[in-house]
Amino acid sequence: MTTVSKLAGGVSLLSCLTDMHRTGMIYANNEYARASGDSFISCAIGTQKADRVSYKDARRKNWLLKNNFLGGITEFTARIRGYFKGLAESATRYIPNFALSAVAICVKSKVMSNLSAVGLAIVEIYDFIRNSSGIFQRTDYLE
Repeated sequence: MTTVSKLAGGVSLLSCLTDMHRTGMIYANNEYARASGDSFISCAIGTQKADRVSYKDARRKNWLLKNNFLGGITEFTARIRGYFKGLAESATRYIPNFALSAVAICVKSKVMSNLSAVGLAIVEIYDFIRNSSGIFQRTDYLE
């Protein structure tokens, strides 16, 4: 049974890491969209204001607005920040899975390895019931 326990620990660990990466990508896309919108609005407001009227300055400001000057840097850093934010948030959620997987994989004792595999099953069943099935979640939003 220890082979099954170690396999369960490895599959759980791989599942957690994959979910962490995909959650990080979702957060990265959300932060990118937010930064892109904020950057465009900031640039649009900035190009509408002038200390004096000048044809040359107006053309320059229109070019800056059209090309979203320096917006790419802001969006790139927002995407990186969002990825690590999503990664960290999901990593804290998977602390029990990491601990139980480490015990299942690294411990040589059959009893501890099997107990950690049972613990992994309990954690996964609880997660399925709590987050995937909709049981114990508020569903009366229309009332």
